Amino acid sequence: MTISEKIQAAYAAAKNYPALAAKLLAAGVLSYTVDTSTSLIIYRLNGGLIHLGGHAGEPLDIAPNFDEALTIKAIRENQQGKTTYPEFMRSIADAGVRFYEASLKTEKPKVTYIGIGGFYEEDIPMRNE
Repeated sequence: MTISEKIQAAYAAAKNYPALAAKLLAAGVLSYTVDTSTSLIIYRLNGGLIHLGGHAGEPLDIAPNFDEALTIKAIRENQQGKTTYPEFMRSIADAGVRFYEASLKTEKPKVTYIGIGGFYEEDIPMRNE
């Protein structure tokens, strides 16, 4: 199975984000960065290898300044199933998030949302469901 197939299988099988993070780690993904405007994803693997994924649709406009409160609101609404992934991406773009970085192979896995003038970071409660 190729890394692309392993990543696709992780997304297809995961019921929630913590499960997805665990499945991506099991597939060999150490960390990944998502570009908010384009939805392109750079996956970092063992041995310094990278894999480019995601899909570049119509670029999203990013708010000029980072808004932590709007970022947290977008994250919570998505975690509660109130928004789809495309809606989540639009919400974090409106909050000024230029990209987010998920660090999976660390003592405390985390996601960091970064924009001009600030960032917000939260732990990922890893679980394989």
